[in-house]
Amino acid sequence: MDSLPSYRQELPRWLSLHLPLFILAYPFLLLVPALNWEEGLYREYGLIENFTVAFLAVAMVCFVRSARSAVAGLQRLWLAGLGFGCFIFLGEEISWGQHYFRWVTPEEFKEMNRQGETNLHNLKGGIEFFFTKVAREALSLGTIVGGFLLPVWFKRRGVVFRRDSLHFWLWPSTACALAAVLSATVRLPNTIAHQFGLDDRLPPLLGEDIGEMKECYLALFLLLYALGQCRLLRQSAATP
Repeated sequence: MDSLPSYRQELPRWLSLHLPLFILAYPFLLLVPALNWEEGLYREYGLIENFTVAFLAVAMVCFVRSARSAVAGLQRLWLAGLGFGCFIFLGEEISWGQHYFRWVTPEEFKEMNRQGETNLHNLKGGIEFFFTKVAREALSLGTIVGGFLLPVWFKRRGVVFRRDSLHFWLWPSTACALAAVLSATVRLPNTIAHQFGLDDRLPPLLGEDIGEMKECYLALFLLLYALGQCRLLRQSAATP
């Protein structure tokens, strides 16, 4: 039996459906005093922030392993590039270890960094613009177009790609679709509340810390895509 193209790869429902929905519901759970274990916690130690770290770490390993297994040079390069991207995303997310080891930022660097941390995406000027606008918006656009619009369209129309085509392995699984949609829409409550002056009515993770939620969904999308690539390569290796 021929292996399925990447956009038709099935992934566990707890990963592709239940986990994204839990992340969406989590900010509301913290509104219950008895369940708000994050009260007074250092902001980088929260569940959503550490979900992001875990998703990126596993995705990075999966991409690197898949790149080593890939036969096609373009596929190997693509997967290696995504693995490197996850490495940069992960390093920036934890300020290259500062969030855990809590070292003091050198004064010279602190003056250049908008949050006084040892990372690049908060550096004032062109570097910050590249990370927060160019790189993040490119990832966001690629996530919704490549992770939802095109794969869902392919699947609904019953499109089948040749195994030797780039399309066969490139597109994310439709199991990534929910994470892709939520990454693109999770800011909507914040935007609407801001228009009506209701910012303080939202849980922090859907209000002032909404960026953490978006990053978490982007990281989850990368993880699901990486797992789909791993499964596709295993199936392809097992197919004569």
